[in-house]
Amino acid sequence: MIREDSKSTRYRDWTDRLRRDKIAETRKKMAVNGAMDEDDYHSLVAPEGFDWKPTPNHANGDFHGYMAWAVNYRSLTEAFPPVVVPYNAVVGNYFKILQRYRKLRWNPDYPFDEHVPLIEKYAIDHGIGQVHHFCGDIRIGFELGWQGLLDKVHRYEALHGADDETRSFYQAEAIVVEAIIAWIRRTSGEIRRQLALETDPDLRANLAAMLEANDHIATLPPRTLREACQFMAWYNVAGRAYNREGCGGQLDMLLRPYYERDRAAGLIDDEDAVFLLTGLLMSDTKYYQLGGPDAGGQDITNRLSWLILEAADRLNVSANLTIRVHDGLDRAFFRRGVALLFKHKNGWPRFSGDESLVSGFMRNGFSAELARQRIAVGCNWMAIPGVEYCLNDSIKINLARIFMVAFDELLDKDPDPTLDKLWDNFAYHLGQAIEVVCKTTDFHLRTNRYNSPELFLNLFCHGPIEKGRDASAKSLDYYTIGIDASGIAVAADSFAALDQRVVRERRLTWQGVAGALRSNYAGPDGAMIRAFLLSAPKYGQRDSLGQQWAVKISRLFTHLTVNGVSEEGIQFIPGLFSWSRTIAYGKQVGATPDGRLAFAPINHGANPMPGSVKNGELTTLSEAIASVQCGRGNTAPFQLELDPGITAAEGGIERVMALLETHLKRGGTLININIVDAEQIRAAHREPERFPDLVVRVTGFTAYFMTLSPEFRQLVVDRLITS
Repeated sequence: MIREDSKSTRYRDWTDRLRRDKIAETRKKMAVNGAMDEDDYHSLVAPEGFDWKPTPNHANGDFHGYMAWAVNYRSLTEAFPPVVVPYNAVVGNYFKILQRYRKLRWNPDYPFDEHVPLIEKYAIDHGIGQVHHFCGDIRIGFELGWQGLLDKVHRYEALHGADDETRSFYQAEAIVVEAIIAWIRRTSGEIRRQLALETDPDLRANLAAMLEANDHIATLPPRTLREACQFMAWYNVAGRAYNREGCGGQLDMLLRPYYERDRAAGLIDDEDAVFLLTGLLMSDTKYYQLGGPDAGGQDITNRLSWLILEAADRLNVSANLTIRVHDGLDRAFFRRGVALLFKHKNGWPRFSGDESLVSGFMRNGFSAELARQRIAVGCNWMAIPGVEYCLNDSIKINLARIFMVAFDELLDKDPDPTLDKLWDNFAYHLGQAIEVVCKTTDFHLRTNRYNSPELFLNLFCHGPIEKGRDASAKSLDYYTIGIDASGIAVAADSFAALDQRVVRERRLTWQGVAGALRSNYAGPDGAMIRAFLLSAPKYGQRDSLGQQWAVKISRLFTHLTVNGVSEEGIQFIPGLFSWSRTIAYGKQVGATPDGRLAFAPINHGANPMPGSVKNGELTTLSEAIASVQCGRGNTAPFQLELDPGITAAEGGIERVMALLETHLKRGGTLININIVDAEQIRAAHREPERFPDLVVRVTGFTAYFMTLSPEFRQLVVDRLITS
């Protein structure tokens, strides 16, 4: 480490430089790539002249299957020039994601034509050919190291690699591990080059420690906190470069043994630890959890939990940290998390409701001990590391689209429509959509290995290497497929508007509403009808018809999902979430009876439509979102927007803590928070380049505001300033 007399100052200076580098890289990304309506991932812009192309193995010009993915992964990573920043704690950066070079999502040799009509009818995100948001168990890597992983592949190949497919599986896995080892060694070569040229003694000391760590973990398991952070950094970038795998794990438990051993041996102090953690957080925007209960229910918050927050505080960039809230959570730690949320206004940390998530997963038949091992693996989803395949963020059903299919069909075929008939039709079509999802998921599990195998994930799971089968091919212990419903507010508000204005008040007619929808509320009559519908009771308003319909829809969706029939023995787990698809899903749906115009965005996640809840009515909003929770171990998140002035008064932080706890006690599962000044966000929308370090929590992920498209920025602004 660097000289003791200057260590704290030097570390803080280096961290500031890393942050400035990050902002500069973000500007560069915008200039080269344009808007990015998704997570930042901490990737780097590819160097000028980088023109790598995959080698296809199919007549369609695309690559499919074990060997094609492995060979192209090796080729891609070989093309990455090594990047070494002498004032960072770790190395490891990537430029492109192999998955995004695919020309087609699916191998046409395995058609699913029979399902396409209903997929298109309901505009379903069906999951076939999808990847990511599972959760590897990095402890496998910590125990074996990269060479140990390679040895494991060869050992089981000798046992099981008799047939061509299984042999191809193991050969592909070996190529992936060998590629990562070679990538690390090439980077060590660049460290040596820079070390030979560096004259600053502190930077030389850091480079020397960096070199020693990489030389060791290229083959052997990590021994120290630095080596563990470096191994995890390579795990992060190697997984991202394959298919953007995004789960980081329970960070304060994964690294705790290394921290405690190093401290006991006098190898590091807390300043050193924070510097190392800062480098790890800079390597990727992985979903890390902090705090929460262990398998026995005891809080796991420890000294390292605090140091991770300190590292995030000093770095102050886009991050995806989640604090698990439960009755035993260290109150001081909880308070520190809320304080940092207001200090930086960057949307981190998030707060999950462990008790609701655990009890929900137990309703699926799992033990409390197992349920407590589930961790955040993405914007909205949970998984048990290394043993659970979830296909999270892959399957979504647009409830607004389902509603309009049901409505249009009823009005076209029935001269005497009623609300009961509409509900029955809605339930029928939602059931049809879920049945399609069940069948396509079965199809995915039977065939995905011939399309986009999980070669990286397999290495860090219990089962695939041992059995010689891809994680998507039923080699894990648990297959709990997440199905998300989007647009609940649009569907509920549409039912409520018809209930209030057509059925109860008879101010409007079914045919009149249908005609107004077909014209997108054009003309005086259309404008009048829209005004009536817009003013009808909304989801999010206490004891309203909109609220009642939202609860009814959520319960129907939950019932149909958990009772979905799978030939492969899958359990389906419902949630309410749209990710960043609110704009795209809105474009799938014409005008709706809630007064929404054709192709306008749907609601965000489980939140009401913007403007439905008056400013400041946070309790009402919390009650609404808590009431529609599916209660099965995945989330219906509360997207909460708060004014930064809320903490100005004495006790402000405690009031926010109470709000969060109350929501989670009501049954809430996840809270994503933005601390945004309305005037600042308007100004940033007009001139985003003036606010290069403004970070917002878009949904479950954070992003630099200036990297969002104008359309998406407008969506975020509308949500923030009308909440």
